[in-house]
Amino acid sequence: MAQTVLFNNKGMTIIETIISIGILIVVSFALMKTSILGMKTNMQNALRDEAVNIVEMRIDQLRNMPFPTPPATNDLTATINALDTQVTRTFRGFTTTYTPTRTVTDLNADSKQITMSVSWVYSGQPFTHTVTTILRKQ
Repeated sequence: MAQTVLFNNKGMTIIETIISIGILIVVSFALMKTSILGMKTNMQNALRDEAVNIVEMRIDQLRNMPFPTPPATNDLTATINALDTQVTRTFRGFTTTYTPTRTVTDLNADSKQITMSVSWVYSGQPFTHTVTTILRKQ
């Protein structure tokens, strides 16, 4: 008479053990890949948030400057300025250098369009965040 599986005391065979370990390894690799992708996305978001903060800070500094009238010493189109210096930030042991660039376009005698961009590199891929605003003479 055949014994039922419930009363079989032989245990698992080596083949069953190897197959179950193999399935466990495949599932673990899939979960690790998902975790790594999540961590990379979180880091990209943190870097982008800091770029947004840098651009907003620089745009606010430009808005607070008096409107330039030639030959002003605070000319918005000056290429060498504290607003154009590189910024270095460290996140979770990872250091990133942000490079701001500024473009000023004269719309008319009383208005200027300011475009501030910040670029950075993460995992060999370049990223850029740009903000454009208009500054008017009051």
